[in-house]
Amino acid sequence: MNQEKITTAFWRQAPTRQDSLEDRVRRDLLKRLLGAAVVATLTPEMLASPALADAAAKAVMGPPVPDVKPTKLSDKVWLIHAKDKFPSPQNLGFFTNIMFIVTSKGVVVIDPSASIQIGRMAIRMIKTVTDKPIIAVINTHYHGDHWMGNQAFMEYDAKIPLYSMKETAESIQHVLGEEWIKMLLRTTDNATEGTKIIPPNTYIKGGDVLEFGDTKLHIHHYGQCHTPYDLLVEVVDDPKGIVHVGDVMMDHRLAGMGDGEGSFIHGLEVLKKIKQVMPTKFFIPGHGNPGNNLLDEEITLFETIYNTANEAQAANKSMDEATRMVKATPFMQEYAKTTPDYENSVGKWTSIAYLEAQQANF
Repeated sequence: MNQEKITTAFWRQAPTRQDSLEDRVRRDLLKRLLGAAVVATLTPEMLASPALADAAAKAVMGPPVPDVKPTKLSDKVWLIHAKDKFPSPQNLGFFTNIMFIVTSKGVVVIDPSASIQIGRMAIRMIKTVTDKPIIAVINTHYHGDHWMGNQAFMEYDAKIPLYSMKETAESIQHVLGEEWIKMLLRTTDNATEGTKIIPPNTYIKGGDVLEFGDTKLHIHHYGQCHTPYDLLVEVVDDPKGIVHVGDVMMDHRLAGMGDGEGSFIHGLEVLKKIKQVMPTKFFIPGHGNPGNNLLDEEITLFETIYNTANEAQAANKSMDEATRMVKATPFMQEYAKTTPDYENSVGKWTSIAYLEAQQANF
């Protein structure tokens, strides 16, 4: 889907017989690149030229993202680590970790982050590690910071399979893709300009095993947690036990779970199932630092918020009182010390838990 930026004033101008809508869009883009005085002299034929079309496209492309050196995690697995946990004009939208696996057939990328510019940076960094081709991309769920870099990989090779659950691809196509494009533009001061909606094109599900030469990736899906369609990607037989968990677990970050996306009740079921199936793995989160301790901490986080909100709801306390109770727990007081945006997020998380408890107790 093309993301053409049209100003309100320009859109309201009445088209003339000689000046088609396509010409007007080109003219508006070129004004920002060349200046109004120069563009005023251009004829419709000149506007339609390939050279000017290319110039117009470049006029609305955000700045390149600085290189971030990959970190080697195990024999085959590398991480391009995002130092920030939320998007900003300063980080140009790079707030989601990118993992890649160097197999005997080529490179598999998991969650190429939040823009074409970040995806291009990831490709540059992969080439510093290996000369093998990039052969696949996996999107763990439908939030834009995990798939908006797809565009760069289609630019690299239009035949690359982009894997996800079918429902993830459909969610991106129907509404959520457009929302995420707009949200990243807003939160980065348009640094992600030029990024288009490129949904996954190859469907996978929990239980599938993808084979890439000497490497097998086991796909896990245990139900609704951060979203209804969260995937985990286990690197089978990895000596470190690496599992990419998308946003099912995070390192000191309270993520969005509103509008029926996430669930504390079902999320706890998912986390405890992971604990049962893979208790000692090394988990790579979409945000923050990887580690063996993420699962236990996430379970404690979910239990602390939900059980406290449930207690408050059962006692007919208000939402504000429930939030104060959650913030007063020893676990949350410690958690707050190293969690960005804690004060803005804890009330939202408590309200979701409170409403879930209210429904469960009805």
